[in-house]
Amino acid sequence: MMSAFASGWNVIVRKKTLEDNNYNLRKVVAYPGTGPFRSARRVENEVWVMEKNPNYWNKGLPYLDGVEFYHVLPFSPEMASAILSGRVDYVRVTDPVTARKAKATPGLTATDYYQSVIQATWVNTKKKPLDDPRVRRAMHLVLEKPVLVDVVKDVAPMMVGGFIYPFSEFATPKEELGKRLGYQPEPAAAVKEARALMAAAGYGKGIKGLDYLVRDVATFKLWSQAIQAMLQESLNIECNLRTVVESVWFDDTKSGNYDLAIGAIVSTLLDPSDYFNAWYGKDGPQNYSFWDNKEFQALSYRIDREVDAGKRLVLIRQAEAIMEQDRRYCRSPGEDQRRLVQLR
Repeated sequence: MMSAFASGWNVIVRKKTLEDNNYNLRKVVAYPGTGPFRSARRVENEVWVMEKNPNYWNKGLPYLDGVEFYHVLPFSPEMASAILSGRVDYVRVTDPVTARKAKATPGLTATDYYQSVIQATWVNTKKKPLDDPRVRRAMHLVLEKPVLVDVVKDVAPMMVGGFIYPFSEFATPKEELGKRLGYQPEPAAAVKEARALMAAAGYGKGIKGLDYLVRDVATFKLWSQAIQAMLQESLNIECNLRTVVESVWFDDTKSGNYDLAIGAIVSTLLDPSDYFNAWYGKDGPQNYSFWDNKEFQALSYRIDREVDAGKRLVLIRQAEAIMEQDRRYCRSPGEDQRRLVQLR
């Protein structure tokens, strides 16, 4: 519970505030809270100005009179320019090149850290032919994960991983994962299997005109182009890229207005019980692929309740195996110190 409270992805909100705003706080500038700062002014997509809370419960704090948060896209040149030129005091989720420059600049420091975020491409299982798990697995198999990590190496640091945060105690060991079809450095065997799956599903000649929804962030734009090329070259699957702003991306994925959609979601904790249900469970709030696998759901229920760590890890491995075969999504680049990357 303490880890959940301390997570940067969590905030405690009064029940009445949520009810009064239909559980959607996107447009709410100020609402009751107990934090050290309170909202003073907000310009959407530009700046959010916070001022010191005179009624803060911890007397003598905060030390600052206020904080200004500027809206800048992650890993963007604008973010790099802002910190390196001294126009801001702090940035988060910047690119590796900027981090190296900061470490070499007197007065600046930089650090890398693991973060409970996944970047993924969801596959809409309600639409044909993506409702066929053979098609979804074939798409997953032909994505060359090490190549995709390399594509964004100067934009965002990534590492290849499976369905579990690779830097957590629950992850399949890196050496073991590297032997698995679809994760091997040499893609020939994976491509052969993928083409056989497509033929068995009746799509040996490929698929035309998929709508690929791309969130307007540098990593997603680079990956979507690389993934588009890989799917075309290996399986003759043609995708039309549709780049949109964040609000449109979340609205369209929630409503299912897409075939493929690349973006990011988060979890509070690294424990699978925190995200298995939300991301992969039936009617989960972030199950944008609308995946519904009864066997997985039964395992997830047991994982949430098993207290023996060894037995629980066995169940997690079984759940992972289901996701590898009956894919609600295709695994993409990898998982990262700052961001996890998956083609979901």
